[in-house]
Amino acid sequence: MKLWIKILIGLALGLVTGLIMYILDHYDIAQLEGVKDVLHTVGQAFINLLKMLVGIMLFSSLVSGICHLHDPKKLSRIGLRTIGFYIVTTLIAIGIGVVLAMVFKPGNGLNYAIPADFIGKTQKVEILDFLLFLIPANPFAAFAEGNILQVIVFAIFFAVAVTLSGEKGKPVLRLIESILETMYTLTHFIMKFAPYGVFALIAIALGTMGFDAVVPLLKFLMCNYIACLIQIFLVFGLSLRLLAGLEIAPFFKGMKDAIVLAFSTNSSTATLPVTLECTRDHLGVSEDISGFVVSLGSTINMNGAAIGQAISAIFIAQAYGIELSVLKIGILFFVALVSAVGAAGIPGTGLIMLSVVLNAMGLPLDPLGAFALIAGVDRLREMVSSVVNILGDAVAAVFIATKEKQLDTKKYHHATWLE
Repeated sequence: MKLWIKILIGLALGLVTGLIMYILDHYDIAQLEGVKDVLHTVGQAFINLLKMLVGIMLFSSLVSGICHLHDPKKLSRIGLRTIGFYIVTTLIAIGIGVVLAMVFKPGNGLNYAIPADFIGKTQKVEILDFLLFLIPANPFAAFAEGNILQVIVFAIFFAVAVTLSGEKGKPVLRLIESILETMYTLTHFIMKFAPYGVFALIAIALGTMGFDAVVPLLKFLMCNYIACLIQIFLVFGLSLRLLAGLEIAPFFKGMKDAIVLAFSTNSSTATLPVTLECTRDHLGVSEDISGFVVSLGSTINMNGAAIGQAISAIFIAQAYGIELSVLKIGILFFVALVSAVGAAGIPGTGLIMLSVVLNAMGLPLDPLGAFALIAGVDRLREMVSSVVNILGDAVAAVFIATKEKQLDTKKYHHATWLE
């Protein structure tokens, strides 16, 4: 059985189990403290496994990505235009997510109590203190204490140093790349535990909150879906029409195979070969442009993930009644952008990177709270966000190919649903 099916089964069983537990507990039919303790332990173990990956994966992803982007051939006109397009569309995606979460307020009504061990971390942050805090006096302490922003800053400096070291820095880069691939393998291994973790998290959350958690959860998914649809049809559609001067319908016809695969696998990385095929054979993008732009995008362009992290962070803040200052919203934009760049396009990475965003914003990651609800439905969110990810890569490829006059417009306009 495929992993995504197992996770959906875990989600469904968790929903049923949690509601039954709530009814039994609410009407004093049975005492379920022992069951809740077991579920809490399983859920906490799953969260700890995800948190275990964060520091090393983010560091190795950023170092590897930055070092490759510094290649003079890739920082040519095409490279800079591609990266600029990805950054702008990702920031727009984050903005859409923030606005919808602020308007619909999906986390309101949950009224979770702020965890006791977190209360001391909710103090106000001054801008100058924050800027000074970004610089790690001890990078190893930053890893140990989970100071993700300091890890990001250290990764940027480290990547620049590796690049400037020339030939002597290449062995270090190869080591970092090897570590990154190992972390991807470890992520796949840990995600095998996801069905059980999702079951435990959603069961304990609904067992505690009952039906009060259902409506916020549906509003959370609705916000994500609406934001993804806006990004696809408005942002990407206008990009094709205004920037590339092309009709919109042939694009979606040509990308249908990649859309279906991304939706079913929840993985933009696994969909990469099909995305490349669609952009080349159906949309008429030259092999050189498609290979560079789409491959780079599969690593650093995660519009769907950025939307999910923005809405999730605000959902959690609303669930605990935590007010978000302008500074924290700014941190959200910055960290969601950076984590989207550093995220791997594989199932489960969204939860890992969400813990990065929560840590940077000073929001609680509580296995008994709002994070448990998000973890329970993350697979449903990822189905649509993966589609956004691969379409963002393809739009960029079409746009760049148009500017470089390497788009076969006849092939683009002849894309049909039957091809």
